[in-house]
Amino acid sequence: MRIAFFTETFFPQINGVSTSIASFAKELVKQGHEVELFAPAPGPSSFEDIPVHRFRSFTFKPYPEFRATLPVLRVSKIMKGKTFDIVHTHGPFAMGWLGQKIAKKYDIPSVSTFHTPISDYVQYLFGKRKRLVLFGKHIAWKYTVFHYNSYDMVLTPSYAIKHLLMEKGVKAPIEVIRTGIDLRQFDSVKKSDKIKEAYGLDQYILHTGRLSYEKNISDVIRAMPSIIKEKPSVKLVITSKGPIFNELKALVSELNLKSNIIFTGYVENDDLIRLYKSAECAVIASEAETQGIVILEEMACSLPVVGANYLAIPETIEDGKNGFLFELHDEKQMAEKILTILDSKRTRNKLSKNARKTAEQNTIEKWTKKLVQIYEKLNE
Repeated sequence: MRIAFFTETFFPQINGVSTSIASFAKELVKQGHEVELFAPAPGPSSFEDIPVHRFRSFTFKPYPEFRATLPVLRVSKIMKGKTFDIVHTHGPFAMGWLGQKIAKKYDIPSVSTFHTPISDYVQYLFGKRKRLVLFGKHIAWKYTVFHYNSYDMVLTPSYAIKHLLMEKGVKAPIEVIRTGIDLRQFDSVKKSDKIKEAYGLDQYILHTGRLSYEKNISDVIRAMPSIIKEKPSVKLVITSKGPIFNELKALVSELNLKSNIIFTGYVENDDLIRLYKSAECAVIASEAETQGIVILEEMACSLPVVGANYLAIPETIEDGKNGFLFELHDEKQMAEKILTILDSKRTRNKLSKNARKTAEQNTIEKWTKKLVQIYEKLNE
């Protein structure tokens, strides 16, 4: 099959959506299909021999990690010499509408993956003005429902998000397609103490992901004093960057935690895997996870994960089996669950083995085959 991916974000922008698109694109090609990507500029014109067509974009000032694409009006120029069996979009803005426009004009079945609720990002526009934030979220959901109802099929990476979209009013058919992981990518990188030496680490807890409000990283930081009280040498490693980096650093200073919390910034992929493999556990406190690809990445490295019992997170973390769950914003409970792992090698080993099993049940090969079945059904 010939498949066109239209996306609002792609490498070199580093985020879960880019990772998901790259994983599926590579695996589709591996399984014998042809894929072309349509994404914002700047960036290379190919990704692992997959063509990437770039479109003019600009930095979205309220959220600098996101680049907004300028609207494209002339679709005939884009489609010159091209034919596709499926148009698959990954976002509800300019690139999403471009893909949908092409699908309708050329009578191509259209699919869209709902990666993230845009309502969660309204606060970057309106700050702490609560009334405006509430109004903005209401409008964002109205727009979301309108956009996704225009597709032949909507895909979500979890059942929690499928049910949420149905509750909000999406009437288009919805199927769950998780982003699986390529275990070979993680198995090929060996554990090394050099990564611990580079950051001056012994025992450490790991947080990976964008530094943004909806990730609730401030909750993780506030949980650290309780952990340090029992385990004074334990450190929290926070990777990546994001719009609230300075706020988080200020909070660390305010709580006198500079010696126990390390901000690494963006980490190269192999070094990130090495951090996964040497950590005691990972933690995720987010209230906006539609799947949490990072959880599966960590579990691929046999790393237990302590996560908020919210949205899609409990679909991957089974409390007491491959990690632990805590109630959203409950810093005390979070600390207790992390200490349970730090206090017992036996517990950690059990969680670690089951974490790896969870990853093995969610490979990119498995989920790509299910995706292709949906494509084929739409082309019948």
